[in-house]
Amino acid sequence: MKWINAPLGFKPRTQANSAALSDFVTADLQKSCPAFRAALESGLLLTSKNPNVQTKVAERSIDLVFHEKGGSPALSVRVSVEHKTIMTAHLKARKNRYGDLIAYCNHMHNHRKDCIAAGIVVVNTSPEYENPDAFAKGLKRPRFNMEKVVADTVRIFTAIPLRTSPEDPNDQPEALAVIVVNYDGTHPARLITKPPSPTASAPSHYGNFIKRICELYGGRFSGR
Repeated sequence: MKWINAPLGFKPRTQANSAALSDFVTADLQKSCPAFRAALESGLLLTSKNPNVQTKVAERSIDLVFHEKGGSPALSVRVSVEHKTIMTAHLKARKNRYGDLIAYCNHMHNHRKDCIAAGIVVVNTSPEYENPDAFAKGLKRPRFNMEKVVADTVRIFTAIPLRTSPEDPNDQPEALAVIVVNYDGTHPARLITKPPSPTASAPSHYGNFIKRICELYGGRFSGR
C-alpha cells in the first residue's frame, strides 16, 4: 500500500499516487514476464508515464505506456495501463469511471489494433473518506449501505469482458484489475483481501492481471 500511503492524504486527481502505482506495475511485469523484461533491458521497449498517445484523429494522455523506440508524438504503444479510482460518491463515480475505461480502450485500440490496453480500478470501502480538497472540508454525505454499494461497484467492473484477440471489440480491455482498499483519508490505507475484493482465482485479481498481460505480450510480440 506504499503507493497510496506515501504521502498520506491521497488526492485522486493528482499524479503522485498514479505514478507510484505505475512504478509497482512496471516492477511486477519485469519480475513476472521474461519476454517483457528482455524487451525493456534491450531497449526495444521503453517506458513513459503520462505521454500523449495519438490516433489519426485524437490525442489522449495515458498513465503508463510501454512503447517501441521513437519519441512523442509518434509513439507506437505495445502495452498501456490506465489507473482509475473510486474513493467516494460511488453511484456517480463508478458510472463515470466505467465510461472513462471504455473511451480509453477505444483510443488505444484505434492507436494500434494489437495494443494490450490494461486498466486498474481502485475502490474505496470507507464511508468516512475525507477528501483533502478544500471544497470537501466538513462535507456531510448521505448514508448508504456501503457494503452493498461497494459490492455492486466491484461487480460492475469485474463483469467487463476481456479482449483476447486484436479482432475483438475495441472498447474492451485486455486485462483489468480491481483493488479494494479501506481509506478514510486520515489514517494509513488498508488492503481488503476478502469479498468484495476479487478472489485469487478471479481474472480481476491483481496477480492474474499481471499474468494475463505477460501471456498476451508473449503471444503478440514474442520475437519482435
